[in-house]
Amino acid sequence: MGFMVTSCAGKASKVLLLIVNITIFLVGGALLGLGLYYHLNDGLYEYVFREAEVITIPVLMMFFGSLFIAISSFSIVGAICEVVVMLKIYMGIVSIVVVLEALTVAVCVAMRGEAEIRAVRVIHNLMEHYGNETSDELGIITKTIDQTQEWLDCCGLDGPIDWTDPDKATYWVKENEIDNEDALPTSCCKESYTSCPYTNDTTEAFHVQGCRAALKTFVEDNVAYISVIGFSLILLQCMILICALKIRFELDTSYDSYCVDDMQMTSM
Repeated sequence: MGFMVTSCAGKASKVLLLIVNITIFLVGGALLGLGLYYHLNDGLYEYVFREAEVITIPVLMMFFGSLFIAISSFSIVGAICEVVVMLKIYMGIVSIVVVLEALTVAVCVAMRGEAEIRAVRVIHNLMEHYGNETSDELGIITKTIDQTQEWLDCCGLDGPIDWTDPDKATYWVKENEIDNEDALPTSCCKESYTSCPYTNDTTEAFHVQGCRAALKTFVEDNVAYISVIGFSLILLQCMILICALKIRFELDTSYDSYCVDDMQMTSM
């Protein structure tokens, strides 16, 4: 005899659980595949994060991709085959993930200042290698900084003056001392300019806002969207936990009923 989910609520929970976790499985597969592709091709931003002594983005993509596949597999197998043990493991993992998410948010809020200091140190470390074909042989650091400045319409970490500071942009300043002028990267220039030396007399040729302030403004402007996404993820996790709990409860009830009937038949 099999122990099956028979109620309408149980079947709906099963379908919903499968839809969500098959989607997560596919997303995990995509992340894993992209992570492997970029890693085998020296990695997107690989050199940037290696220089900064931070785990590379391709490695993170592979890690989270594998994690998504593993976690969703427990739910898919448990729901399709109606295996209570698999569902229990899945519920335990999701519960741990929810707790870790809450702890991560709390730690980020508590250590926000220290995290910002470390981020600034990392960016200064990257700026030292900007334009240096020896230490940045694939040009990844240079491309990353250029794309960031173009995306946020900013220049330097705290402003254009960063690109004239030999302690921050070591190689860039050294190379541009030959021309005896404080040249800025072209990514600092506004669209209608192909070059823009730093000067206090006029700022019409380059962006004056630093990328730290620009990023802060971007986050503040989009905090509502970020909050909605975070809240939606929490609701989704709670929903799939309830679905898994419903399926598990119904299977347990079915098993208990079978055991009672079997004992009654044996005693007769």
